[in-house]
Amino acid sequence: MRRLVVIAATTLACAAPAAAQPPASSQPRAAAAAPAAPIPPILAPGRTLLSTKDVMRHIVNPAAEAFWAHSGVVDDEKGSSDRTPTDDADWKISVDSAAQLVEAGTLLQMEGRARDPNGPWMKYAVQLTNAGLAGMAAAQAKNHDKTFDAGSAMYDACYACHGKYIPRPKDSLYKHDIDKDLEAAGKAKK
Repeated sequence: MRRLVVIAATTLACAAPAAAQPPASSQPRAAAAAPAAPIPPILAPGRTLLSTKDVMRHIVNPAAEAFWAHSGVVDDEKGSSDRTPTDDADWKISVDSAAQLVEAGTLLQMEGRARDPNGPWMKYAVQLTNAGLAGMAAAQAKNHDKTFDAGSAMYDACYACHGKYIPRPKDSLYKHDIDKDLEAAGKAKK
């Protein structure tokens, strides 16, 4: 539908000036006009415009941070602070940010972004999508515990992927073998 509207608008825009002008023979000769600006091409379906880093920076990170800011419990020197929403506006933020993560998982699977289409990358992207779906359902139901669980699932998907695909310095504290970590947590994939 959008393509049809763009094509129709372009056709009308191009045809309108010609129809409004008198025949060329009755016009006085003037200097040549500047050429019209080119019409941008319609993007091909499935084409990626943002890099993986940009998807992370502008979509995944802000959405995950927004969801986490509205879920879970934080313990600090002041005590325990429950971040679960208490009003409709904050629940909406949770739903919206979870929805962004649902689609971000799909974006990360697209050709041109998937680091290794036959490897763990796709598994982690699907985990992000599934965590986002769980987050949406939990926030729509205004369910405290399921919102917390969905936030944990989002974190687990991010942590697993970053552990595999983001190079770390040799002295980094961020070292782990995800399969061993899952096994130790009793969540090993069978």
